[in-house]
Amino acid sequence: MAPRLDSQARKRAILDAALPIFARKGFAATTTREIAQAAGVSEALIFKHFPSKASLYEAIFLSCIDGDPEYERLVSLPPSTDTLVQMVQGLVSYFVIELPADPNERARHRLSIISLLEDGEFMRQVFKGIRSRFLPCFAASIEAAIAVGDLVPGPVDAENGFWLAEHLCEMMATVCLSGGAIVPYPCDRPDLARQTIWFILRGLGLSDTAIAAHERGGRFPFVPSQPPPAHGAAKNDDPTPERPE
Repeated sequence: MAPRLDSQARKRAILDAALPIFARKGFAATTTREIAQAAGVSEALIFKHFPSKASLYEAIFLSCIDGDPEYERLVSLPPSTDTLVQMVQGLVSYFVIELPADPNERARHRLSIISLLEDGEFMRQVFKGIRSRFLPCFAASIEAAIAVGDLVPGPVDAENGFWLAEHLCEMMATVCLSGGAIVPYPCDRPDLARQTIWFILRGLGLSDTAIAAHERGGRFPFVPSQPPPAHGAAKNDDPTPERPE
């Protein structure tokens, strides 16, 4: 007889069963009966853990954040330039490196696209959750970086800077959903992530000196030193998650 799951393990099992169904059929076409059958539980048990199908859908998105020790570590850091860099590095690493390489994370990301193609209500709730979890630490770290002279405030406020960075990274993940090479980036994934971090931090107003100091400190994805391609040609033949050897 299979061991009885505790409440958290049961919720996790329901989420795991629901993810591929939602990703395949979308929110409207998926029934709680299908999810219950896939999870091996009753519909009543699903509603015991999730008051509605909508709350289950939202929980799938937020489950990659809630309970993640790296998320807990990041938002517990004191506001500072270093914390700002770590938050951007974490955002970029997830969307540019981790998500393209993980079929389960790609399936979760497909849900966000499906929601946006429907009425968008569920992504609205997800964005509210992301905002409440990350924005306070992000905005406070912007202010801390300004206070020590690492960041020059510009016309983009902290909250819009947060969303612009998030939208850029989400789109970079979206073009990887097919699992094939879509965008001919002239570099491998770690270097693409490194350049994306530079792009975002510069856009937020962080000085090149501060960015370079954190790169030397090991905050960026490791990129081995390489000579430039011969005759200035773009080098785009390294294996990547969406372009296997």
